[in-house]
Amino acid sequence: MHPEILILGAGLMGRVAAHFFIHHPDGPYKVRLAELSRGTLDEAVAWLNSELVEPMIVDVRRDDSLDKVMSGIKVCQSCVPFFLNPTIARACLANGASFVDLGGNPEATDKILSMDKEAHTKGVSLVPDTGLAPGLTNILAWELVHRFTSCDEVHVRVGGLPQDPSGRLKYAQFFSIHGLLNEYLEDAREIRDGKEVEVHSLDEVETMHFDGVGELEAFITAGGTSTLPRTLLGQVKRLDYKTIRFPGHADYLQFLREIGITSNRAYLFGGNPVTPREILGNVLEDTLPKNAPDRVLVRVWAKGDGGREEKLELNVLSDDVNGISAMGQMTSFPSAAITRAIYLGEIPPGAHPQETVMNFETMKKELALRWINLKS
Repeated sequence: MHPEILILGAGLMGRVAAHFFIHHPDGPYKVRLAELSRGTLDEAVAWLNSELVEPMIVDVRRDDSLDKVMSGIKVCQSCVPFFLNPTIARACLANGASFVDLGGNPEATDKILSMDKEAHTKGVSLVPDTGLAPGLTNILAWELVHRFTSCDEVHVRVGGLPQDPSGRLKYAQFFSIHGLLNEYLEDAREIRDGKEVEVHSLDEVETMHFDGVGELEAFITAGGTSTLPRTLLGQVKRLDYKTIRFPGHADYLQFLREIGITSNRAYLFGGNPVTPREILGNVLEDTLPKNAPDRVLVRVWAKGDGGREEKLELNVLSDDVNGISAMGQMTSFPSAAITRAIYLGEIPPGAHPQETVMNFETMKKELALRWINLKS
């Protein structure tokens, strides 16, 4: 039997998504793993070491290549850079396949959600922004808000951190630097005083504490709320999202912003236009530690009904037995869980914000199967 689940991208997240399916206790599921780079694909296939993986080369920028890789596919999970996702979603519509992505960019997500009518017509589901944050945290926030008769506020705090921090930034590479800078430098969507607003990233630094980690800081970043400002508008007076880092991190980024190193303005170097942000991204990619043991911290809490509070929390370490980072687990597994829910027919046709269609108890059970347990 040919695979009916397609995973686009065989990098750090795509290969972990494949691992989710081929080792699922209610499976296993055969998957098609597609990637442009032959070296990356071969490396992922060797790591997965399973006959349940069908490797294919694909160029997602070409319609004919996408059509070929989508042959016989029921649902596609995209683990490629966010700017490619609207094109892939369109190809899924053309091929009658459902679509899930890791997201991270509000504009790309809006484009995919605008395909709702076509998705209904085709009888397929499109669910963008399904990683960690945005992703799992949207589902947690939605769950907490609806535990109240009247919810006043919901707060989301998330961070991927090295277990043994070093350097002034006390940070390491856990996902795309391009995506990281997008979070740090674009404006964030929130709800304040019952209205949807945009606020500057890197601002409003606060202190936090996690058992076993110690004192940390959190500050506003973009993309994390995703669709929540719209799905929760009229239901809460305050929604905010902040990224967790070790103390001092935000101050260094604010300094780089002040002196223009994060600017998208093009300067001529040797006759070629180059932006400071492009240079910063390349430098960070070269200098920040890679493959460092990591942890993911999540804390979501809500208040309402006259002062009552509800909370959900995670503190996840890298899986040394299977060789999967904490960020890999917490980005790929929630997305794969939604992909599986679509595959099983548990999510209706249309283009949906995940929080409105992915059942919290189902997600909780999927994570528990991977020994990832939510703490209240």
